[in-house]
Amino acid sequence: MAAGRTAAGGRRKADGFEPVRRASLARLVSEQIRRRIFDGRLRAGDRIPSERELAEQLASNRNTVREAIRTLEELQLVQVRHGNGMVVRDFRREGELGLLPFFLAEGADAGETLRALDDVLRLRRMVLAEAGALAAERATAEDVAGLRAAAEAAVDDPEDPWGQDLAFFRRLVEASHSLVAVWLFNTFARAFAGLVERLPGLWVRQAGLRRTWISLVRAVERHRPDEARRILERYYAAVDRIIRRRLGPAGERR
Repeated sequence: MAAGRTAAGGRRKADGFEPVRRASLARLVSEQIRRRIFDGRLRAGDRIPSERELAEQLASNRNTVREAIRTLEELQLVQVRHGNGMVVRDFRREGELGLLPFFLAEGADAGETLRALDDVLRLRRMVLAEAGALAAERATAEDVAGLRAAAEAAVDDPEDPWGQDLAFFRRLVEASHSLVAVWLFNTFARAFAGLVERLPGLWVRQAGLRRTWISLVRAVERHRPDEARRILERYYAAVDRIIRRRLGPAGERR
């Protein structure tokens, strides 16, 4: 049956997948299916061929296909219905932030991809700015001491900027004593880890970061939430401008 034709029960059945002949087969199989979902060749409600059929089309084995399908299930891209095969889910309505690294790297619509990236940058700035304000309201002396130690240890060009930034902001968010802020931070951190791995240019540090962090710690210590919020908003507004320049004219227009 050709890709896109209607199968029994009114659902479209897609096939015609290309054989995969390189290493990391499960990753490549899941990537091929993801791309078809992101570009619309596979739409919400479409039935995906069975493990056996996919293994034949992809010149792979069922264990590899099963592992790939498990990954797609975890990303909320497909649903396995016993007795009814695998069905594509509506990732725009049911997806989670874990999809971001894949969508930004593999999405077919450049405009939609840029909008998603712009939303990520804005929401990251909002979450961290509000977490900083909460920390300024609620931080203990022990929280402030930990933040100050992390800020004073910062250098402008470390070997692991992502790890150092992550550690500092985890301390800041924990100093907010807000479960919701911590959970949001964890979600964004996982998404950004995938983004940085796939698109290293997205992680930007401004010169003088250490001074910014020390100023932020001072605002937290003095219980000045508005000042803490302004410091973070100003810093990330500048960082986001750099990222948009790296993305070229399309990114700068946003």
